[in-house]
Amino acid sequence: MSSFQMHLSGAGGGGAGSRMMPPKQLLTIVIIIFCTLSFIKLLLLTSSSSSSAGSTSRSSPAWDAVGGGNGTARSALAVKELALLRSVVAARAPCRLLVFGLSPQLLALAKLNSGAGAGAATAFVTDSADDADAVRRALLSGRGAGAGSADAVAIHRARYRDAAAEAWPLLRRARGSPACRRPTGTVRKSGCPLALTSLPREVLDARWDVVVVDGPSGAAPEEPGRMGTIYTAAALARAVAGGEAVDVAVHDVDRTVERWYAWEYLCQDNLVAAKGRLWHFRIAAGAGPTDAFCSIGPVQIL
Repeated sequence: MSSFQMHLSGAGGGGAGSRMMPPKQLLTIVIIIFCTLSFIKLLLLTSSSSSSAGSTSRSSPAWDAVGGGNGTARSALAVKELALLRSVVAARAPCRLLVFGLSPQLLALAKLNSGAGAGAATAFVTDSADDADAVRRALLSGRGAGAGSADAVAIHRARYRDAAAEAWPLLRRARGSPACRRPTGTVRKSGCPLALTSLPREVLDARWDVVVVDGPSGAAPEEPGRMGTIYTAAALARAVAGGEAVDVAVHDVDRTVERWYAWEYLCQDNLVAAKGRLWHFRIAAGAGPTDAFCSIGPVQIL
């Protein structure tokens, strides 16, 4: 039988003897060493995570320092996308600007709009209570003055019902529902389940010159999808009886939901520009059929 042995020099007599360490004692020592190493590793990992979190927190864009350079890490606008979006707003400013979504990049559009002169109004719709409260506080305190005055910027909360995973079933039902055809009156009275009729009158009854869709997240199947915001943007654009065209921009069109719904309700023949993941549509007042959103038939989705 093999055994672990520890050889010890004799204390006297000049001879060398050997004593066997009991297996239980050896096992105890091994366990202590293993636990000590594990504890040290845990400390190192915790320290690394804390440093990383601190770095992320320090580098996260602050609402009271609105400069328009950064967006959310998950779905930030690329430089060329932001340039296109800014050019769309600048061409219409001062204008009435509606934005679904809220980030420092998007908030900077309010500064661009209000800086063009009197008559500018910007409204943001977000499902994040924290972001909405933070922006309101920054605007009221003057720390967010870079986004324009508090009077010219409105923040509205929305509660989106449908997850991104429901996009296809919702689209299939909408195609078969007369209520989801091109609206003939105010969107607030729409019977289409895609219409965000719970939004305030200040959003649904107003005339908008530019509408931007960059929210809600829609980044995962279980997260709120942009089906309702794209449909509502399209409905608001077509509810205008006359006047100038309405510009609608949709971000993250590399994703299936955004691409499907943009084609379905904003229409390929209205697409006037594209940069990266951003599509820019121009909806002419009174153009197109009276009972449908697009002149061509619905997109075939396999």
